[in-house]
Amino acid sequence: MWETKIIEIRELVKESIKGLSYDKLNQKPSPGEWSIAQIVLHLAGAETRFLTLALDSAESGGGRSHSDVDLSVFDDSSQKLIAPIEPSTDPQTMDDLMNALDESRSVTTHFLEKYTKESLNRRSMNHHRFGDMPIWQVLELLGKHEQRHLVQMEDVKKRIR
Repeated sequence: MWETKIIEIRELVKESIKGLSYDKLNQKPSPGEWSIAQIVLHLAGAETRFLTLALDSAESGGGRSHSDVDLSVFDDSSQKLIAPIEPSTDPQTMDDLMNALDESRSVTTHFLEKYTKESLNRRSMNHHRFGDMPIWQVLELLGKHEQRHLVQMEDVKKRIR
């Protein structure tokens, strides 16, 4: 299910930023918040980190996981989460952002070409926030993470106009 949802969500992310000017992409709604460009860089960086961790765990055999982890923390956008790595504050062009999204998606594509849910058969990876989790659940993690930030991007767009 999440194998197809992540494709749809990524298209929504790309559609959301299309047509935004360089200034709007890089404008912060307030000093302590991220610009849309920073959110996009965060999404690309997180995808690369999540899927590299999944690939490394799959290659090494990973541990065994008996149940999915609870990812509902992503469902409540009013709950502030702290990112372990801050995105660059350097201004970005639309091309920079689209390239970052495409590059990070290539890691996910590689994962999907190499593995199936059945081939990973409840093997686990260790995530910094969720601990041991099924490797295949990384796709749900990725999707929920991008959905959450898509809502954030729409909010930022309203506030910078």
